[in-house]
Amino acid sequence: MNRLNELLPYLTFSNICRVLTIFGFIYFVVKRFIMKQAPVPKAAFKQVPHELLESCVDQLVKKEKEPFAPYTPPKELIQSLQQDREDEEALKELLCDICEHLGMDGSYIKLVIQHTPVTDRAGEIETDLAFTTIRLEIQKTYQVDTLVAVLAHEATHLKLYYRGVRRKDSWENEILTDTAAVFYGFYDVMYRGYEVRQGENAFSYHKVGYISQQDIKFIGELLDKISQKRYT
Repeated sequence: MNRLNELLPYLTFSNICRVLTIFGFIYFVVKRFIMKQAPVPKAAFKQVPHELLESCVDQLVKKEKEPFAPYTPPKELIQSLQQDREDEEALKELLCDICEHLGMDGSYIKLVIQHTPVTDRAGEIETDLAFTTIRLEIQKTYQVDTLVAVLAHEATHLKLYYRGVRRKDSWENEILTDTAAVFYGFYDVMYRGYEVRQGENAFSYHKVGYISQQDIKFIGELLDKISQKRYT
């Protein structure tokens, strides 16, 4: 009891904040430099139930029958974007190449490059069949892999729109779209592009997309099982 009374004067709000800050810094150092992982707790991102991912895959199989072949972006376009991420001509060619993989004509799509300081949107698509516009956000922290994944996601939105595949709930529809992107052969693209990356300073991190790399792995495993059943 005496020890508790001795500690009470030190249990101030400012001291508690200092202790939490120290623990937070230790957590950051261990995760970032020892475990080589992004020091971001899983709770920071909304977890996708496996049941929802399985339901999305089932929905796609009913419409498309089987997964698409893997997609590989053209090396020359990737090299151009590595030199200049805002190369509009290269980005448009990449979008057209992605659309071609999906069996669509991407030449009529208007691609708009934006630099809006937003954290909850990396891309956006608007279409009414006659006109389609894709707005691509380019942030300082975005890598080329990020841009490829965002374009694949938006192009997949259009593919699903044409195929009449959607979900009523907006969040579930985004999960369906990311799942479909993996289904349509963009596994590697999405996995690399949806990685949690360091932000503009050592203590900030960001990611794009509605699913995690673990979710993408799970979807890939589901698709592997579907392929094995078809060829055994």
